[in-house]
Amino acid sequence: MRKLLLISAAAMLLMCASFPTASAQQKDSVTVMLQWVPQCQFAGMIMAYWNGFYEEAGLEVELYYGSESYSSTDALREGYADIITTMLVDALIVRDMGIPIVNILQTSETNSTMIISHTPVRNAKDLNGMRIGRWTSGFFDTALCFTYYNSLNVEWVPFLSNIYPFAAGAVDAMVATEYNEYYQIQMAGIDVCEDNIIYLRDEGFDIPEDGVYTTEEYYSSHRDIVERFVEATRRGWDWVRKPENFLETVNTIVDIMREDNIPSSIANQTYMLRTVLKLQQDKDGKEVPYHLDKSRFDSAVRMLLENNLILSPVEYSDFVRP
Repeated sequence: MRKLLLISAAAMLLMCASFPTASAQQKDSVTVMLQWVPQCQFAGMIMAYWNGFYEEAGLEVELYYGSESYSSTDALREGYADIITTMLVDALIVRDMGIPIVNILQTSETNSTMIISHTPVRNAKDLNGMRIGRWTSGFFDTALCFTYYNSLNVEWVPFLSNIYPFAAGAVDAMVATEYNEYYQIQMAGIDVCEDNIIYLRDEGFDIPEDGVYTTEEYYSSHRDIVERFVEATRRGWDWVRKPENFLETVNTIVDIMREDNIPSSIANQTYMLRTVLKLQQDKDGKEVPYHLDKSRFDSAVRMLLENNLILSPVEYSDFVRP
């Protein structure tokens, strides 16, 4: 079985600088960058690669991942990636900065972001005056808008991808995702319950998260490649959703993580995959749209405009392809 090509962003830059014509010599090659390390958050794409779905679509995909110091949107902007994953709000902010990014596939339907506190929080006002941990790599813009909307005076404390500052009591609360940090906090034996959590989706901030993106230029000049990539990626997610493939997916991704010296466990990735698959479903819990809903998109744009995180409106027809 083929080994998944997963190397650091720095190595990716070195490779691209050293061999600028390598991908051009291979027909229908596509460079793809995930926004974070390989984990079940990206199971559909990883298993599409692993099972050869991209090859069957006539594509040679090179798959990389982002880090705290180099994001997937950086790679797209600088031309080191053709297609990336990122969150909707981050894509909109990047577009407002002049990068013509477009959505080609939506893999999140429901917002997973939460704020977890050491002490009970009855409402947003209970967060006032708190030191709240947030990721240095971004992805906390919806939480930021939530605090602006509620006129909260909080101190944002940047940290890396672990829960150690929260576990050590260095912060009063932290931004977390339902599929990842929430589980880590539970497994660390930290006493949190529903009274310690504010789900942003329940506070009027149910903004879809992960999607797949490229640039307007790449889409226009490589539309056939993009369409084949999208179809193979959907096929990967549909394959993962089948109960008989669940365990193989988890085991494969845990093996990949361990090969790359990324801390992992079967229990953690099992929880992550179950949660991610649930968050992909529509409000009735029956279908996976794989498409960015216009009303949810409009809510995201309005939220970012009201909080000055973007300065210009974005039209749905300019942002979503096809």
